[in-house]
Amino acid sequence: MNMNVKAYAMMPGKKKMKTRDWNALLFKSVLLLPAILFLAVFMYYPIEETFRLSMTRSTGLGPTQFIGFQNYVRLFQNEEFLMGLKNALLWAFWSVCIQIPLAFFIAFSLSVYKNKITKPLRVIYYLSNVLPSAITAMLGKFMFAPRNGVMATLSAKFKWEWLGKIDFLGNPDLAFWSIFAVATWAYSGFYIVYLMANIEQIPKDIQEAAQLDGATRWQYARFIVLPMTSYALRIVSLLCIVGSMKLFDLPWLMTSGGPGYATSTLGIVLYKNGFLNWQYGRGAAVGVIIFLLSLFFTILQFSLQRKDRDA
Repeated sequence: MNMNVKAYAMMPGKKKMKTRDWNALLFKSVLLLPAILFLAVFMYYPIEETFRLSMTRSTGLGPTQFIGFQNYVRLFQNEEFLMGLKNALLWAFWSVCIQIPLAFFIAFSLSVYKNKITKPLRVIYYLSNVLPSAITAMLGKFMFAPRNGVMATLSAKFKWEWLGKIDFLGNPDLAFWSIFAVATWAYSGFYIVYLMANIEQIPKDIQEAAQLDGATRWQYARFIVLPMTSYALRIVSLLCIVGSMKLFDLPWLMTSGGPGYATSTLGIVLYKNGFLNWQYGRGAAVGVIIFLLSLFFTILQFSLQRKDRDA
């Protein structure tokens, strides 16, 4: 019996951890402890508290009352929330379909056709992303102002009466697209710079080999640049989608979600319920929905990435 125990202890892979191994593990744990505590206090606890609060009726002042999933049921019966959810999904779809291809085209052009103005153009494109949202919204409102805005000035100067009659921010059918146009200008700068950095990491010998083989610019972009920057494209697409789920600043500053609910977003619905109407429970429920949607698209993105890597 004792011989069997000794033989089992001496088997490969069954070695006991030495004292120095335990010391190394303890040292690593101590180093990780501040990060774990930070995540627990500032990330995991707020998420758990938001889930708990979303199932209560609370104004933030008096006692809370547990009501289960009633906040979620009422949200899906609320016209503004449904419009905000629709706008968020539409914004995410068109952001990926318009902003990402536009950013890739500009990034590819600046990376391939390099000249003296390449660096200044990179700064100019990124400048829009540096501006605070309040300034971007003010510029957008000035552009679409019906009397003295840029569009109104162009209408008067070139006698385009049809342009002067368009109410870009007051028309429910145009307000969403007007804000989206401003957002495309404001947010694409980051995508351009990020994609440029990835395109410029492609080895020069690959580009030279493509040129020797007679590949055109389109073929080089289609068969070399796109596959080699696919991970970067997925990252910016994910940022687009998650940003669309929590979009708040531009629609609120430009139209306050109007006219009607035409430009309302999930972020605006959360702000109105939680901070204007003092319905903390319902506002927390909107926050939970934003979190779950963002988590769903993130998991979907990494699942597709894993499948492509294993294929």
